[in-house]
Amino acid sequence: YRIWALRHIRSERRFRYGSLELRIPPGVFHPGVFMSTPVFLSFLQKVDFQEKKVLDIGTGSGILALFAANSGAHVTAIDIHIKAVDTARRNAQLNGLSVKILESDLFGQLPQQSFDIVLINPPYYRRSPLDAGEHAFFAGENLEYFERLFAGLPAYCSAGSKVWMILSEDCDLEAIHALAKAQGFRISIAYEKKKWGERFWVLEVGN
Repeated sequence: YRIWALRHIRSERRFRYGSLELRIPPGVFHPGVFMSTPVFLSFLQKVDFQEKKVLDIGTGSGILALFAANSGAHVTAIDIHIKAVDTARRNAQLNGLSVKILESDLFGQLPQQSFDIVLINPPYYRRSPLDAGEHAFFAGENLEYFERLFAGLPAYCSAGSKVWMILSEDCDLEAIHALAKAQGFRISIAYEKKKWGERFWVLEVGN
């Protein structure tokens, strides 16, 4: 698997999901290589996106944003990595979908507003990212990413908002839960699936 994965992330690849076709260059999180995305998408199949206002945090290739837009949502997507932003914009154009895509370090460049649905496929390994591409994987030595995420979320949610985040058994779930609790959030499991030997959870983040 490791050899196959390395081959897929060293050159530009095409990826299809249903009617969506994406092109993913090296250095951008590949939804067909890393299993968090397919698991998240399997959960999102049952979600009603029609006319919903959606925020996709850490959009990468844009696959979650495009799926939501293709399902009738009004989508804003953000990513800290300019290469990911450019890739997501290109993929939106390729599929004829309208998505607002911003280069933003979490909420830094995002005007305050309320979203009906927030989707988060976060970095969760304990290490400081050394370059822009590593922000897709590493959340800081002390999981600073999650501390900032949970501190900023309330400004973009209303009472009826749904916030879903995917994590795997490889992360420090207890520490992430504690960081959420410190900001007044509760985390509950909305969906669970094992993929290629790794267990994933889609978590609902609520008050």
